[in-house]
Amino acid sequence: MSAVLTARDLTRHYSLSLGLFKPAATLQALNGVSFDLAAGRTLAVVGESGCGKSTLARALTLIEEPSSGSLQIAGQEVTGANKAQRKQLRRDVQMVFQNPYASLNPRQKIGDQLAEPLLINTRLSAAERRERVQAMMQQVGLRPEHYQRYPHMFSGGQRQRVALARAMMLQPKVLVADEPTSALDVSIQAQVLNLFMDLQEQFNTGYVFISHNLSVVRHVADDVLVMYLGRPAEMGPSELIYSRPLHPYTQALLSATPTIHPDPNKPKIKLSGELPNPLSPPSGCAFHQRCPHASERCTLERPALRPLDGRQVACHHAEELS
Repeated sequence: MSAVLTARDLTRHYSLSLGLFKPAATLQALNGVSFDLAAGRTLAVVGESGCGKSTLARALTLIEEPSSGSLQIAGQEVTGANKAQRKQLRRDVQMVFQNPYASLNPRQKIGDQLAEPLLINTRLSAAERRERVQAMMQQVGLRPEHYQRYPHMFSGGQRQRVALARAMMLQPKVLVADEPTSALDVSIQAQVLNLFMDLQEQFNTGYVFISHNLSVVRHVADDVLVMYLGRPAEMGPSELIYSRPLHPYTQALLSATPTIHPDPNKPKIKLSGELPNPLSPPSGCAFHQRCPHASERCTLERPALRPLDGRQVACHHAEELS
């Protein structure tokens, strides 16, 4: 199965001013992320706030240029592409944001907003654009009369349907969804998630699904990438990660996931401390200050991401924890 999205050692660093007469500091928001995404499959990216998930999303959608590394969309290299090539590549990768209302123009009717990608990127006539928009609206569960309405006239779930319809208008090869259901009521989340999956099956789109909610991730993801302080901690098939996580950080995340029927044989893992300061990351393994299994080696040597038991894991003691 060919990859529609390929990242190799993707990094994004920011230079920050710390004040007058002080040297600039480097914020390593993203540091060496690699993965392949096939058509019709979903890669979920999970981790605490500040781990680099949204930075990765901006790099994948060409909103920001990676500092280094390689990014390919449908086999075409993004880094170094000229203006015309980047315009074409932007058609193939779209994004659904966390807050649908903030991503919609409050002064523009929904029908016009959905037609805008077609107006910019195709030569369809006004009648053809309207026909395509109405067909997409029907697919996402919006009624014909919604065409002439404004964003403030919709509920949160309906707005996210509009945002998803707009993202799918050009039938992209890749869709990046950044916390697409976190602002919705629980009763609406399942409907929107099922809509995501139905559209993926219809258009064979590859999804990068960013979420804090590990219960949602288990429902939608084929593969999971767990990130910590800009680096991959563990990556592999969803069923493997959920049934037997190997990295201590993954184990802690999964143990904190709320469940209706908690298992008394699986105690909660409580992490001490907060995410380290990304301007001065700790030596060795970035997780060692919070890890209950850390050794002296962890404080000195940064673990490389290596294959183990059907997935990749960055931990010196992964064999002992399996």
